[in-house]
Amino acid sequence: MDEQEQPLAPNPLGPNIILLKILCVFTFVGSGLGLLSYGTIGLIHSFFSSNLALIPDEQNRELIEMMLSAGRLFFFLNAILYAVSFAGAVLLWKMKKMGFHLYTASQLLLLILPLAYIKGFPMPGTNIFLSVVFIWGYSGFLKYMK
Repeated sequence: MDEQEQPLAPNPLGPNIILLKILCVFTFVGSGLGLLSYGTIGLIHSFFSSNLALIPDEQNRELIEMMLSAGRLFFFLNAILYAVSFAGAVLLWKMKKMGFHLYTASQLLLLILPLAYIKGFPMPGTNIFLSVVFIWGYSGFLKYMK
Protein backbone atom coordinates (compact mmCIF):
# COMPACT_ATOMS: atom_id res chain seq x y z
CA MET A 1 0.00 0.00 0.00
CA ASP A 2 1.25 3.43 -0.90
CA GLU A 3 0.81 6.09 1.64
CA GLN A 4 -0.71 9.16 0.17
CA GLU A 5 0.89 12.38 1.22
CA GLN A 6 -1.43 15.00 2.57
CA PRO A 7 -0.81 18.39 1.00
CA LEU A 8 0.31 20.91 3.55
CA ALA A 9 -2.07 23.77 4.16
CA PRO A 10 -0.48 27.06 3.16
CA ASN A 11 0.57 29.18 6.09
CA PRO A 12 -1.13 32.58 5.77
CA LEU A 13 1.82 34.23 7.49
CA GLY A 14 4.43 32.69 5.21
CA PRO A 15 8.00 33.26 6.33
CA ASN A 16 6.86 36.11 8.60
CA ILE A 17 5.95 33.55 11.27
CA ILE A 18 9.67 33.36 11.96
CA LEU A 19 9.64 37.01 13.08
CA LEU A 20 6.81 36.29 15.50
CA LYS A 21 8.69 33.34 16.96
CA ILE A 22 11.88 35.42 17.32
CA LEU A 23 9.95 38.17 19.13
CA CYS A 24 8.41 35.56 21.43
CA VAL A 25 11.78 33.97 22.24
CA PHE A 26 13.25 37.36 23.15
CA THR A 27 10.17 38.06 25.28
CA PHE A 28 10.51 34.67 27.00
CA VAL A 29 14.11 35.48 27.89
CA GLY A 30 13.52 39.09 28.95
CA SER A 31 10.33 38.45 30.90
CA GLY A 32 11.73 35.30 32.48
CA LEU A 33 14.83 37.14 33.68
CA GLY A 34 12.69 40.05 34.89
CA LEU A 35 10.43 37.69 36.83
CA LEU A 36 13.41 35.91 38.35
CA SER A 37 15.41 39.03 39.27
CA TYR A 38 12.57 41.19 40.58
CA GLY A 39 11.05 38.24 42.42
CA THR A 40 14.40 37.44 44.05
CA ILE A 41 15.01 41.05 45.07
CA GLY A 42 11.48 41.22 46.48
CA LEU A 43 12.06 38.09 48.54
CA ILE A 44 15.41 39.17 49.99
CA HIS A 45 14.98 42.95 49.80
CA SER A 46 16.53 43.53 53.23
CA PHE A 47 19.71 41.68 52.19
CA PHE A 48 20.18 43.99 49.21
CA SER A 49 19.39 47.08 51.29
CA SER A 50 21.89 46.20 54.00
CA ASN A 51 24.71 45.38 51.56
CA LEU A 52 24.67 48.50 49.38
CA ALA A 53 28.11 49.48 50.65
CA LEU A 54 29.58 46.45 48.85
CA ILE A 55 28.82 47.98 45.44
CA PRO A 56 32.07 49.63 44.34
CA ASP A 57 30.69 51.99 41.69
CA GLU A 58 29.03 54.97 43.36
CA GLN A 59 26.76 55.78 40.41
CA ASN A 60 25.38 52.22 40.29
CA ARG A 61 25.03 52.18 44.07
CA GLU A 62 22.92 55.37 43.97
CA LEU A 63 20.64 53.95 41.26
CA ILE A 64 20.21 50.66 43.13
CA GLU A 65 19.55 52.55 46.37
CA MET A 66 16.92 54.62 44.57
CA MET A 67 15.22 51.47 43.29
CA LEU A 68 15.39 49.72 46.67
CA SER A 69 13.75 52.76 48.26
CA ALA A 70 10.55 51.79 46.45
CA GLY A 71 10.12 48.84 48.82
CA ARG A 72 9.34 45.16 48.45
CA LEU A 73 5.90 45.68 46.93
CA PHE A 74 7.46 47.47 43.97
CA PHE A 75 9.63 44.44 43.20
CA PHE A 76 6.78 41.96 43.65
CA LEU A 77 4.53 44.02 41.35
CA ASN A 78 7.28 44.07 38.73
CA ALA A 79 7.70 40.30 39.06
CA ILE A 80 3.95 39.81 38.57
CA LEU A 81 3.92 42.08 35.52
CA TYR A 82 6.86 40.18 34.03
CA ALA A 83 4.96 36.93 34.63
CA VAL A 84 1.94 38.40 32.81
CA SER A 85 4.23 39.50 29.99
CA PHE A 86 5.64 35.96 29.78
CA ALA A 87 2.11 34.49 29.72
CA GLY A 88 1.20 36.95 26.98
CA ALA A 89 4.16 35.76 24.91
CA VAL A 90 3.06 32.14 25.37
CA LEU A 91 -0.38 33.05 24.04
CA LEU A 92 1.17 35.02 21.18
CA TRP A 93 3.22 31.95 20.29
CA LYS A 94 -0.10 30.08 20.07
CA MET A 95 -1.53 32.89 17.88
CA LYS A 96 -4.06 34.13 20.47
CA LYS A 97 -5.02 37.81 20.44
CA MET A 98 -5.39 37.80 24.21
CA GLY A 99 -1.62 37.38 24.40
CA PHE A 100 -1.10 40.70 22.65
CA HIS A 101 -3.39 42.49 25.08
CA LEU A 102 -1.74 40.89 28.13
CA TYR A 103 1.73 41.63 26.81
CA THR A 104 0.93 45.23 25.88
CA ALA A 105 -0.80 46.03 29.18
CA SER A 106 2.02 44.54 31.24
CA GLN A 107 4.70 46.40 29.27
CA LEU A 108 2.93 49.72 29.64
CA LEU A 109 2.47 49.15 33.36
CA LEU A 110 6.15 48.17 33.68
CA LEU A 111 7.04 51.56 32.21
CA ILE A 112 4.68 53.44 34.54
CA LEU A 113 5.37 51.54 37.78
CA PRO A 114 8.82 53.02 38.54
CA LEU A 115 7.45 56.52 37.99
CA ALA A 116 4.71 55.86 40.54
CA TYR A 117 6.97 54.30 43.18
CA ILE A 118 10.32 56.06 42.82
CA LYS A 119 10.56 59.82 43.12
CA GLY A 120 12.96 61.27 40.56
CA PHE A 121 13.37 57.99 38.66
CA PRO A 122 15.10 58.62 35.32
CA MET A 123 13.09 56.69 32.72
CA PRO A 124 15.57 54.91 30.45
CA GLY A 125 14.81 55.67 26.82
CA THR A 126 15.95 52.15 25.91
CA ASN A 127 13.07 50.62 27.87
CA ILE A 128 10.52 52.80 26.10
CA PHE A 129 12.07 52.10 22.71
CA LEU A 130 12.18 48.33 23.19
CA SER A 131 8.61 48.21 24.50
CA VAL A 132 7.35 50.19 21.51
CA VAL A 133 9.29 48.05 19.04
CA PHE A 134 8.02 44.77 20.51
CA ILE A 135 4.41 45.97 20.77
CA TRP A 136 4.58 47.23 17.19
CA GLY A 137 6.16 43.95 16.07
CA TYR A 138 3.47 41.85 17.70
CA SER A 139 0.68 44.13 16.42
CA GLY A 140 1.57 43.20 12.85
CA PHE A 141 0.34 39.67 13.52
CA LEU A 142 -3.00 40.57 15.12
CA LYS A 143 -4.98 40.06 11.92
CA TYR A 144 -3.84 36.43 11.79
CA MET A 145 -4.65 35.64 15.41
CA LYS A 146 -7.81 34.22 16.93
